[in-house]
Amino acid sequence: MQSKFYKSLEHSISKSRLSTYKQDNYNETDTLADYILNAKISQNFYFLLQNLEVTLRNAIYSSYQKHYADQDFFYLNETNSFNRYKNKKEIHSRECWKMLCGVKYKLRHLPNLTDGKIIAELNFGFWTELLTSKDKKYSAMWRTIFPDVFPNYTLQSSIDHDKNFIGSKIDDIRSFRNRIFHYEPIYNQSNLHNKHTEIFEILGWLNNDMKILNELFDEFKYIERDKQNIIVALEGI
Repeated sequence: MQSKFYKSLEHSISKSRLSTYKQDNYNETDTLADYILNAKISQNFYFLLQNLEVTLRNAIYSSYQKHYADQDFFYLNETNSFNRYKNKKEIHSRECWKMLCGVKYKLRHLPNLTDGKIIAELNFGFWTELLTSKDKKYSAMWRTIFPDVFPNYTLQSSIDHDKNFIGSKIDDIRSFRNRIFHYEPIYNQSNLHNKHTEIFEILGWLNNDMKILNELFDEFKYIERDKQNIIVALEGI
């Protein structure tokens, strides 16, 4: 590889970012190869993580609507949700309540605020918090909606215990997702195969058809082959 080519890319990508891919005894080709490999791995995970987030949030919300048709999940028509929280009538934990208030404030300019618009703005952290929260406000809710949210999951202990078990897995995946969405290196993590397996496992618990869809377009098994192709292509420059 021509050093001039690498220096040009270093200028655009930034020296500091590329340096995170540089290891001892690495040449410029090796560094760029890992940078590109990281992008390809992240791209593959992006599709899986996007579908996991969307499937989880829709499963939780639709199940809540089914079992609590007379209760507003987001209190769209309430002008002062703080009064409800102060009077201990809020159905959400403090953490989820704060995230929800932030989204409602962000969308305050909309003339017609709908559940769909709020759901689109709530991040993965909100739905993960619903699972991991120890707040007793959610105990009865999860005992009711858990079978609908995870219809293909075989209960191992109790809904309370297994909800926390699944929540811990998803929260760990959320942290992994954040690294990808912030363009951080993940290519060299030793547990990538485990993460890949866990995402598919949870997708299967939520919706087996969604798992099948992702399996059809998953290219994770080609990652090692891709690295060799990347090096060959770079060496030809």
